[in-house]
Amino acid sequence: MAETSKQSSKNDVALWITYINIVLYALCYQLQRPVEPFLVKTLSEQDDPHAVSRTYGRLGAFFSTIQMFGSPLVGFLLDRFGIRIANSIVFFSSAVSYGILASASTMELLFLSKVPTALQGAFLVAQATAATATGDDTAARAQALGRMTTAYTIGATLGPAMGGYLVDKLGDLYLGARSAVL
Repeated sequence: MAETSKQSSKNDVALWITYINIVLYALCYQLQRPVEPFLVKTLSEQDDPHAVSRTYGRLGAFFSTIQMFGSPLVGFLLDRFGIRIANSIVFFSSAVSYGILASASTMELLFLSKVPTALQGAFLVAQATAATATGDDTAARAQALGRMTTAYTIGATLGPAMGGYLVDKLGDLYLGARSAVL
């Protein structure tokens, strides 16, 4: 009985660490996201607003394509190295992406900053794997997935607000990306 209680306590701690990681992941991603259109406009050598919009659309399509090809890699990392190492690799690649973004002085660097995000698209799949590995209790799995969604929503809500606030108060378009690296 005591062994079951210890295991349950370990699972609870692991789940809460997972939730905190999800909040941080979403917060960091969304912190830099609101300024991307302004970075495209600033770094673009075109004055035509339609051309800037097309460039931003291409950046978004490039980002999604990179993630589409990177997503199977997360499954491989999970199978090969386990959830902890896979999460560490995803967080490191995200930090590299935000670091490149924070120093982007050309459109090429802005596009290059999206390459390390290849693993981000499947990050939540990895987190769902961790959250559902809580045992056979269907109610506990449903609760864990609900909390996971809430954790992402918290980070996704706070990130853009914080990023916009930092740009508004300090006028630095790159501050969100630099903050996300930390």
